Amino acid sequence: MEFRLVSLANLFSRQPAPLVGLDISTSSVKLVELTRNKAGEWVLERCATEQLERGWITDGNVEKFDEVAEAIRKVIKKSGTRTKNVAMALPASAVITKKIVLPGGMSDAELEVQVESEANQYIPFSLDEVSLDFCVVGPSANSVGDVDVLIAASRKEKVQDRQGLAEAAGLKPVVLDVESYASRLATRRLVEQLPEEGKDALVALFELGAMTTSMQVMKMKTWSMTGIKPLVGLN
Repeated sequence: MEFRLVSLANLFSRQPAPLVGLDISTSSVKLVELTRNKAGEWVLERCATEQLERGWITDGNVEKFDEVAEAIRKVIKKSGTRTKNVAMALPASAVITKKIVLPGGMSDAELEVQVESEANQYIPFSLDEVSLDFCVVGPSANSVGDVDVLIAASRKEKVQDRQGLAEAAGLKPVVLDVESYASRLATRRLVEQLPEEGKDALVALFELGAMTTSMQVMKMKTWSMTGIKPLVGLN
């Protein structure tokens, strides 16, 4: 089965069918389901969490597949959701990203061929071993007529582990983003509520985990790929 992976930004822009978000960390599985109210605002419909034992997930790797799958089934039952489509994310450590410059005006098919050719220079694995995708960022600031393209790759087993966990719990995986990009998208939706949609604001994003805490500081200029918008995904 060929599993196309896309980002939450692309998915939301297409007004898709309902889906739940599933976060699998080293310490727990968390589920959320969002809906829009009549004003078009996002509303938290359901949420639930289930603890994982130490060692079930290590450095983003699934060490105890059956146990984690059962935890996902429990969190689905707790939440009461009937939605089957699910969005997930890979840890940034499991994904290689690189921005490259390519000639503008190429078709999607031509871009795919060119991206695969360029990817060999930046990915330390055979392309047969990775899931690869790309996103056209926009016109290149340093090369007239060219475009900036963001490529991303992850080992196939990393992608298949997440896909397999969702399917084992009766879910249909339709989105796989990168955790750091998904976090920025969530930040974007909050910052948009500030005056002038947060333009020129200095925003700090803290992520508090069971084992680590991280911080990103972002200067909001425009909502572009060069600022905060997440990548299109992996393939």
